[in-house]
This record gives sequence, structure tokens and C-alpha cells, in this order.
Amino acid sequence: MRRKNKLIFVGVGIVVLLGGLGATTMSASTEFVSPTELEEGDYQGEWVNLEGAVTNLTTDGGQATFHVTDDNESVRVTYDKPLPDTMQNGRIVVAKGEYSDGTVVANELSVRAHEGEERPDDT
Repeated sequence: MRRKNKLIFVGVGIVVLLGGLGATTMSASTEFVSPTELEEGDYQGEWVNLEGAVTNLTTDGGQATFHVTDDNESVRVTYDKPLPDTMQNGRIVVAKGEYSDGTVVANELSVRAHEGEERPDDT
């Protein structure tokens, strides 16, 4: 009876680990999209990683609102957590969140490092 219990325990453990790995892999496979791809595609209600340059950054209380652009299209983003110190207009960001009615409600925000010689004036 002990051997059977150990076998069942190991089997359940393997199933749980494989399920966790599958869930992690599926959420990590969310592709990066540009504002143009987002506007032209069918992403309504989906989780997206929106990448582009910040414009029209405003803060009101604890919520920030800005647009992410690729110089072709622009998508509105809202974010209600503290902004990264390096967040400013012109910086390249990745806003991770749900796209709904033309707006990305971001749960996570990453500011990209400077690339090449291009640096915002304020740094």
C-alpha cells in the first residue's frame, strides 16, 4: 500500500508541474505588437505587449495616461501604479496589459534602455 501511495503522489506532482509549465509558457508567448499592428489586428480583449515611443504623458493622482506611437499609429495607455523613474516623453516602453476599446490598461510597464546616440534631453 505504501508503494502505491508514493506512486500516486509522484504522479500528481508531475501533472501539477507540467500544468504550471504549460501555463507559464502560454502567458510568456504573448507577442510584442506595435501600435500599427494593434490598430490593424483583432486584439480586442486580449493581453498584449505594446511597444513604442511615449507621447502625451500626463499624471493625475495615482494614474498615468499616455500614448504609445510608432510614428504611424498611436494607442492610448493607462497605468495606475508608480511610474518608473526614467519614464518620460520620447522613451521606448513596453506596456503589458489588456487591449479594450482602443486603450491598453497596463498592469506592467518597462522602459527600454537608451539605444545608440539617441537620448532624451532630460537625462
